[in-house]
Amino acid sequence: MDYFWPCVLFIWVTYIWELYLTWRQRRVYQTVDSVPDEAKQIMDQDTLEKSRRYQLDKSTFSLCHDLFSHVEFTLILFLGGMPYAWDLAGGVCLKAGRFGPEYEITQSVVFLLVMLVYSELVGLPWKVYSTFVVEERHGFNKQTPAFFIKDQIKSLMVSSVLMSLILSGLIAVIQYGGSYFYIYAWIFTLIVTLVLSTIYPDYIAPLFDKYTLLPEGELRVAIEHLASKLQFPLKKIYVVENSKRSAHSNAYFYGFWKNKRVVLFDTLLQRSMLPDSMLPDDEKTEGKEKVDGGMEGEKVDGGKEGEKVDGGKEGEKVDGGKEGEKVDG
Repeated sequence: MDYFWPCVLFIWVTYIWELYLTWRQRRVYQTVDSVPDEAKQIMDQDTLEKSRRYQLDKSTFSLCHDLFSHVEFTLILFLGGMPYAWDLAGGVCLKAGRFGPEYEITQSVVFLLVMLVYSELVGLPWKVYSTFVVEERHGFNKQTPAFFIKDQIKSLMVSSVLMSLILSGLIAVIQYGGSYFYIYAWIFTLIVTLVLSTIYPDYIAPLFDKYTLLPEGELRVAIEHLASKLQFPLKKIYVVENSKRSAHSNAYFYGFWKNKRVVLFDTLLQRSMLPDSMLPDDEKTEGKEKVDGGMEGEKVDGGKEGEKVDGGKEGEKVDGGKEGEKVDG
């Protein structure tokens, strides 16, 4: 109890400070309504206005969500939510397999699962609003309700498995660590962090999104050339199919030592750079004829829109012919 009030005070002081910083940034979104001179070459007024409205909406959502989260956590502390969940987990263990309090790891895992389910249920309305209202309003959301539900279930299952294993290992290290348990616990968490950083992109992330090697082409050559110039040990370049989830673009790299990999969001790339197999179904060019890399409706070999090449009919313009001329019969 001696540490209870200092912890509560620290939580709210931290929140108030972050609230102040968020409000300052919000004032920037509200007052900056024209493109700064330094950015006029890369941004127009319309883009700035869209970005400003989006950031204001996100800021409003963030302010409401953060306030709710801090009030909720404070009530959990004052009303004894944590001890209640711990006792609930103990009761479940006793009924399920007669595991008493001496089975600390088992009860801790059940406690973790109870808190994860509670957190998911409480946070679900906020996720729905953020995805299907805020993101949808600004044209970024690409998820369907079915995709969203499947994604949330999959995320809960993966989190439950990973966190249960990590928690079990950490408690075991503490139990058998003796007087220097904190050193062993630190080493354990360091190893877990390194392992997860290594396996997550290759084995966990693909459970949620499709990863494909970037095909040969100018973009791949340019990235490899830049990596070589910077002495960046690039091994592989992936494209992640994020377009089914969001219209946002991003890119990142991961890996250790001389085994670095780059991941590009497919929304970051121009559609003409991607083969049909990597495009969303509604953007594939199957059945549409492509000439010299041109898409339907595009100019071919310098021709103008609506022109026909080789075998043009009356009224069309071919190879610089005048309007109304008849070429090749």
